[in-house]
Amino acid sequence: MKSLRRHSAWIVTAGIVMLLSACSLFWAPSNRPSGEPSLEGPPNAANGEQIYFTATSERGTRISFRGGPNFGGMMMGAYLTCASCHGPNGHGGAHRMQMQIMDAPDITYAALSSDEDEHGEAGHESEHGEEYSLDDFRQAVIKGEHPDGEQLSQDMPRWQMSDEDLTDLFAFIKALSDSK
Repeated sequence: MKSLRRHSAWIVTAGIVMLLSACSLFWAPSNRPSGEPSLEGPPNAANGEQIYFTATSERGTRISFRGGPNFGGMMMGAYLTCASCHGPNGHGGAHRMQMQIMDAPDITYAALSSDEDEHGEAGHESEHGEEYSLDDFRQAVIKGEHPDGEQLSQDMPRWQMSDEDLTDLFAFIKALSDSK
């Protein structure tokens, strides 16, 4: 009987140790530098595509924004998405809404990484003169700024989303360029 109690106590103790070890994976401090997204895996371009076309995330969150086009109607409120202005292929173009015209730029990765803007003029250099990065994309989408700090058009909404969703959206933008 004493042996059975010792054996049971040992099993319970071992179970508790294993449970605490498993839980510590979720409570472990991050070794990631601050400012770097906490990704649970590689970017998910399928989630990025959903965000691009619906302004909702596979994670169950609605992607909100402030500012944006002042055209009313379907371009505002719940209907505003990246595709509303930049089109299904990311090439942008002019949109006429209620007697006003908005010219949305090409946001394919090839265009974003180009040294020229949509009019063939010198483009906005990346902060370090390198190809367009996730940080450049974050600056445009979240802050409404070109990599050189110049403000984007007021027609560009300032989107509010998690780092994971932003990374997924950037992966989809890169895939748009690959699918030309």
